[in-house]
Amino acid sequence: MSATTEFKSYVPVAQRAALERLVFFNSCQGRVSDCIADAIEKFGAPEIVADRDRLRIYMKGMPDVQSLFALDKSGRPVGVAVYTRQDVEHVTVMHLSIDAEFASGGTRAGEQLLLRLLREVRRSTRRVKGVRRVELYYASGRAASQRWRMPAKAMM
Repeated sequence: MSATTEFKSYVPVAQRAALERLVFFNSCQGRVSDCIADAIEKFGAPEIVADRDRLRIYMKGMPDVQSLFALDKSGRPVGVAVYTRQDVEHVTVMHLSIDAEFASGGTRAGEQLLLRLLREVRRSTRRVKGVRRVELYYASGRAASQRWRMPAKAMM
């Protein structure tokens, strides 16, 4: 299960079309469209930018934004979390996208890619001094203004 998914901070430039489908044309977006719209209004829209042979997510006016991509064994992006350190103690995941086959009801839903992606974000932020909480700005079934919070210990 986990051997077929790799987590990286970039996507190979050859995977641009797959990344565009995942981020902008994801069939699961309808489940959280109000929350996505609210996140875009608050933080801005994600943009895909090339940096030599790698792709990353850029957010205008947010130079410290980071992304964590889940790649399948062929290097195709199947998930992404876009996040930033809002203050000394908090990391906020502003945008999330999971390929439909890994989402609830998908053929690979049992692999729990969303949970694994968020755990990997938490693991990578644990190395940053002072971070105590990872916050997910939007989540399915929640009002756009609510935030889901996972304390550091719950993500370990």
